[in-house]
Amino acid sequence: MNCLYLDQKNLEIKLDGETLVLYEDSVRKGSVPLHLLERIVMRGNVSMESRVLGVLSARNIGMLVLSGRNSDAVATLTGRTHNESSRRLGQYRVSLDDGLRIPLARWLVLVKIRAQKRLLREVLSLRSDLRHALTGAMQTLDGIMNQLCADSEALTLSSLRGFEGAAASAYFSGFTQLFAPSLKFSGRKKHPSPDPVNACLSLGYTLLLHDAAHTCHITGLDTMLGFYHDISFGRESLACDLMEPLRPLIDHWVWQMFRDRTLRIEHFSDDNGRCMLNKSGRKYFYGFYESHSGSARRLLRRYGYLLARRYQQIYSGV
Repeated sequence: MNCLYLDQKNLEIKLDGETLVLYEDSVRKGSVPLHLLERIVMRGNVSMESRVLGVLSARNIGMLVLSGRNSDAVATLTGRTHNESSRRLGQYRVSLDDGLRIPLARWLVLVKIRAQKRLLREVLSLRSDLRHALTGAMQTLDGIMNQLCADSEALTLSSLRGFEGAAASAYFSGFTQLFAPSLKFSGRKKHPSPDPVNACLSLGYTLLLHDAAHTCHITGLDTMLGFYHDISFGRESLACDLMEPLRPLIDHWVWQMFRDRTLRIEHFSDDNGRCMLNKSGRKYFYGFYESHSGSARRLLRRYGYLLARRYQQIYSGV
């Protein structure tokens, strides 16, 4: 077990030696050894002893608290700060120099677009009926990647964001075709999520962002200072950077859950125009995410350590 999901009312968490013990209405329901945990995700009315927070922080076990109304994060817990401060000094230098940011940002956009094309190409082998829409989207993505490679000297952060936006438009023109019309998915919409697909994408992106922030923390980087996303009050811009190339992976998982009928329309409810996963649906979603997330977390760590090494080199003048 890497992640413990707690999505139930009236849960209480206590510490018993090296183990977390779970109680529901004062009745012991189970226990989890601390050495098995990397993170905890909580939703609902969960309480815990203060010393649980201390031991989680000391062991660098991350914690994410989700809103009971939607998929937004309302609180997080991280552990001790990494000891290698030169990485952060290099990161601060990059954040103030567009000449250093642009090569990293170009790499990020290219990797993300390649992942988008890879998903569409995989789906095409299964949905020959969508050949026209999927092929057209992939051709547009190819054209954008060719421009990024040909005009590398003239790129700016603004133009890179323009390329990314154009790629997203082309990609979603194909991606939306994969879902049944009854799901009413016409494109990415965030607040509130109007349909089951957007509700799942939002929850998946929230969990991925927490994994990315956890990666920043364990690799000694400041989550708030990105190289692609600008500084914005309250936004973990570097975590947003790291998760961008992995967004198509979440998209793929969401499509797979609906394709295999792991998730069905009865797993959702409407709350004044806001589509929400119900408790049964969240159980399936968390189970699927956790069983597939190992590859994503390994890739995030790889990106994090490569970036930390680059920042340290920049600080050292290498």
